[in-house]
Amino acid sequence: QYLRMKAIHFTEMLRQIDQAYQHRALVDVYAYKGETGAIVHYKGWLVHHVAWRQGFIRLRNPKNRELRTIPQIFIIQINNQKIYL
Repeated sequence: QYLRMKAIHFTEMLRQIDQAYQHRALVDVYAYKGETGAIVHYKGWLVHHVAWRQGFIRLRNPKNRELRTIPQIFIIQINNQKIYL
């Protein structure tokens, strides 16, 4: 038996990101890196800021306070849920 990963729509991902921002919950995000196309895993990061009109989110590592800005369209998975458009 294999586990099937749930898929959610892009707008549902935006709702989850907004809720994580409001409740200061940790997220588990896989996203493409813009320069190389490599997949980066942000495990246990906080949503620091959401820019809806610009299409970016900022994640903060709670351990060392490092910030990363990610285009929302580059996110391919959040909290073990694949994203589709």
